[in-house]
Amino acid sequence: MSDSDYSLDGSDAEYAFSDYDDSDGYVDDSSTKGKEKAKGEITFRSLSPDDLQGMIDEDIQNLAAIIPCELPVVSILLRHFHWDRERLLEKYAEDVCEVFTSASEPYDPPSSPILPPTKRARVEDSSANTKYLCQICYDDHSADETFETRCGHRFCVTCWQTYLESKIKEEGQCTIKCMGEGCKTTVDESAIVKLVEKPCYERYQKLVQESYVAANPALRYCPHPSCTQAVHCQGITESSLSSVVPTVSCAENHIFCFGCGLDSDHKPSSCKLVKLWLKNAKEDAGTASWIKANTRTCPKCHQNIEKAGGCNRMLCRHCKYQFCWLCMRKWEVHGYNDAVCSTWKEPDPDENMTDAKKSLEKWLFYFDRFNNHEASASLEQGLVERAKEKVVEVQEASSMSWIEANFMETAVDELAKCRRTLKWTYAMAHFLAAGNKKEMFEDLQANLEKAVEDLSQMLEEPIEADTVQSLRQKMIDKTVYVQKRHELLRQDTAAGLSEGRWQWTVEID
Repeated sequence: MSDSDYSLDGSDAEYAFSDYDDSDGYVDDSSTKGKEKAKGEITFRSLSPDDLQGMIDEDIQNLAAIIPCELPVVSILLRHFHWDRERLLEKYAEDVCEVFTSASEPYDPPSSPILPPTKRARVEDSSANTKYLCQICYDDHSADETFETRCGHRFCVTCWQTYLESKIKEEGQCTIKCMGEGCKTTVDESAIVKLVEKPCYERYQKLVQESYVAANPALRYCPHPSCTQAVHCQGITESSLSSVVPTVSCAENHIFCFGCGLDSDHKPSSCKLVKLWLKNAKEDAGTASWIKANTRTCPKCHQNIEKAGGCNRMLCRHCKYQFCWLCMRKWEVHGYNDAVCSTWKEPDPDENMTDAKKSLEKWLFYFDRFNNHEASASLEQGLVERAKEKVVEVQEASSMSWIEANFMETAVDELAKCRRTLKWTYAMAHFLAAGNKKEMFEDLQANLEKAVEDLSQMLEEPIEADTVQSLRQKMIDKTVYVQKRHELLRQDTAAGLSEGRWQWTVEID
């Protein structure tokens, strides 16, 4: 799949990726070609290894039109200058010889052409019978068993192969110096092609590509394991990460942050807040907060409760008491809009409570809810398989087609996206300064959380022939409602970041 074929909007699925449209400010390049970009819009495109190699080759060829030397040498010069074309040209204009000397490359200035003789001279080829002593293994070899580099050093092919494969496979180098004693000339790509096997050469190309991506701030590899895609995204700087969350996706539909490289979508929290949050979480991972976040006892009979699903409505198997996993209140009096679950409430004044203890309790409050959504999202991954089974149940219990019965998979997909967003809203809320803006944010958060829990409970309802049509309609309506609440929260928080509306309890600039 080429980047021109790749589209993020997922138009072939009913709800797929709808929260990554133009309104969020992050769209794929291919969908905007020929169109005027909106103000503040960030575009990106996914690059396969072949696409990336094409970019590298194009850069080398364009520079070779200015610097009169062979393409492999141009590649060596670019790598020496960390692929900074402008800096290389600047230095080249100042002192050509110094450019080549700094890269340990011989410089042969263009000379006047020499006219060929009128008669062809007879040259006797005696090289076929010449023996060469390899200075590495100290064996004699014929001419076709040896290889001479640009710098004039000749060694046997076997020693070259062993040396190059060690540098490429074991040491991970793509800029390899000649084996000649004291020689600093780089072995060019044309020599490597001739001397190593194809798998080793492919590894060499991969190392060159990695050096190119590492030196280019507009490129980043997809962080998902075994994914070979890279993403090109311009305009993202260290200073801009306080006002935007550059969420991107590769051609394999792996979502990640281009700014910090986290292999997930951490909206609405900015990269700098995420870094602070994860640092705090790492330092606190071994304390009682981890136990608190993962264990509960029934508030009525005090038996241990294990959370087996994503829904926060818990039923104790011992006493049948129903309560909320987060606030531990009886479910019949539970609510999401009365500052019970999603909103931090300052404790009553207590002269015995130190500032450190208050800070810890606040951290535990937000970390507990962050971890709950992370755990719920993990548990609800099992719903994907169960949803597929339920689709079959729905078809067997009704006359629905597979497409009509697919509403449960759509609901599970939206639920996973919302859990991911809600998780990071608590990281953001932890650092938000108290005030009206935070209260408005928490209202949006609470509304989405309540809708998510309602949808999560619907997925647990039994499939019966006489109620399946009603369940389908309710679930579709709730999924659309959840999606809209999700989009509203993401758009509002993104606008707040870009406008500098939010006020923080920490310094993030």
